[in-house]
Amino acid sequence: DSDADADADADADADADADADDGHPPQIGIKVGNVPSALSGITAVTPDSTVEQAITLMQIDDFSQLPVLSTNKRKLVGAVTWKSIAIARHIDPCATLHACVIEAPEISYDRELVDVLGVLQSVGFVFVRNEVNEVNGIVTATDLAHAYGEMAAPFFLIGELDQLLRHIISTHIPLSDVVALCDSSGSRKITSFDQLTMGDYERTLQNPKAWERLNTKLDRTHFCARLGTIRDIRNDIMHFNPEDIPANTVNMLRNLLRMIRLHMPV
Repeated sequence: DSDADADADADADADADADADDGHPPQIGIKVGNVPSALSGITAVTPDSTVEQAITLMQIDDFSQLPVLSTNKRKLVGAVTWKSIAIARHIDPCATLHACVIEAPEISYDRELVDVLGVLQSVGFVFVRNEVNEVNGIVTATDLAHAYGEMAAPFFLIGELDQLLRHIISTHIPLSDVVALCDSSGSRKITSFDQLTMGDYERTLQNPKAWERLNTKLDRTHFCARLGTIRDIRNDIMHFNPEDIPANTVNMLRNLLRMIRLHMPV
């Protein structure tokens, strides 16, 4: 029996470590290529295009700028923007596209998104080269705000869920019971509810006696299964792995929070 208890403690400790770090080296940040517009193709003009062609293309799709590319998309000559056209045409109403071209920043798709923060602040856009070194997309300040916003919403909701579950467990389940379930060997030295992880909440609520203390009519098995799913998502969020985060994550988190507030003693 003691061997079985030791194995259970080891499994719990391993799960706790996995909850803090899922075993994969954490990514430092979001890659430029994670932004949808970075590799979704690009509308461009060539050095031989006219100002009227550039204006038409920008108006058709409500673009603020266009790259000026060689025909094979390998050479980025520069960019034309509404501002550069206005300045050139103010100086010379008959200015050609060549006079409207300004220098254009570019970056590889596999660079960290944080690397473009300064450029986006000063210029407002950066063109992106794909895996075969073609200019194949653009990241703008709006795209950047959307990319970080996509990560921010689940991040804050995970934090809200963490606080809510900790409050419920600390109010209705003695710390000694939680420690017995999550750290019976004492190796983690849990002395406060503030030390608990999402995995600890799941392990605690999986216990029938602990669950009974909540006096809820929710099904324990289904609730803990969803909590396990969210624990995995939480690891991807904390490691900035946006490609692994399900599209319905925000709705999933909001639904769970709503259900907890309705059916659990908060």
